Amino acid sequence: MGDFNIVLINAKYHLVVAERMYQGYKEFTDKRFLIGVINELAKAVSNLVKAFLVYENLGGKNAQKNMRIFMNTVAPKYLDALARENLFKVLEIERAQKISPIEYAKDEKIILLIHGKYRFLTATRVGEFIKSVKESVADFPRNFRQI
Repeated sequence: MGDFNIVLINAKYHLVVAERMYQGYKEFTDKRFLIGVINELAKAVSNLVKAFLVYENLGGKNAQKNMRIFMNTVAPKYLDALARENLFKVLEIERAQKISPIEYAKDEKIILLIHGKYRFLTATRVGEFIKSVKESVADFPRNFRQI
């Protein structure tokens, strides 16, 4: 998979982009900012998962298998249950948002139609996801804190 430092830097980069987009949303309240935040957070989470797997010398080419290994073996060592749940939800929401035929924004909510059911995503919840990803990056087991 490569050097985990590079993958961790990519995770931090996408997290910073997500944070800036979230601040932009607070100023302009455009739903595209929230969708962008979710997409950038998903990139940050993907890179963070890869960094943990490389650090632990686990994983392979299969993304679903890697996620299972991460959630069952690696994440419990380093992250609390809420952080693990939020990381998984970010990836789940990003995947669902891509396949949702309906996307509607009202006030601080985005409404998605996923598998025939309406799901609501609030700006506050997106802020909680950012906080969880940030804490998870900080919990990476190494004194690599530049950036």
